[in-house]
Amino acid sequence: MNKLKIFETIKSIKGYQTSLSHDSYNKNQKNSDKPFQKYEFLGDRVLGLVISEYLINNFPKSSLDEISRRFIHLVNTSTLAKIFKKHDLIEIFKHQLDPKSSKNSVYADAIESLIGFIYINKDLKFAKQFIYLLWSEELNTLPQKDPKTFIQEYSQKKNKTIPQYKLIDELGTKHKPKFLVELKVNDLSVKGEGVSKQKAEIAAAKNMIKLINLE
Repeated sequence: MNKLKIFETIKSIKGYQTSLSHDSYNKNQKNSDKPFQKYEFLGDRVLGLVISEYLINNFPKSSLDEISRRFIHLVNTSTLAKIFKKHDLIEIFKHQLDPKSSKNSVYADAIESLIGFIYINKDLKFAKQFIYLLWSEELNTLPQKDPKTFIQEYSQKKNKTIPQYKLIDELGTKHKPKFLVELKVNDLSVKGEGVSKQKAEIAAAKNMIKLINLE
């Protein structure tokens, strides 16, 4: 099914615009009458399922670390906002947000809201077709991310927080220093050592990636 046919099908579903109407657009409505966040909540899970299944099926020989890196790239805020804008969804998105504010996170929420709406009103098969079509140029991309960027994107997507690095000790000598850094991501905690604070943070990020993959 091509893009035109998919969007024609979506637009033929009664109430599809509710998934693309941000809460700021309906300020006078009760929270119970604002489906945007509920669709977004569901769409986030549907997108995660579809992308996870795709990666497992299409990259059977890849390590879990590589699959995780691909997954985070495909579902992070910047990728979702990029896809939202690329496919002109911004033209039918209704909101009353500050024109000067950054809207990438809202655009990411909006495309997840639309996915949630599609899943409820059509089915998982159609949601997959929609995702595969819009994500087609990104699906096989292997981003080369440094460990700290990987952990930051993971934390923002998984926990809606940013990772916390803390210097807890300085060891060694002046000529051979050793820094010990603690990294916390939600309720997870690891440490890393390095000859500089930056390298200690990178080591901690690598240890966090190993911990995440073992969970």
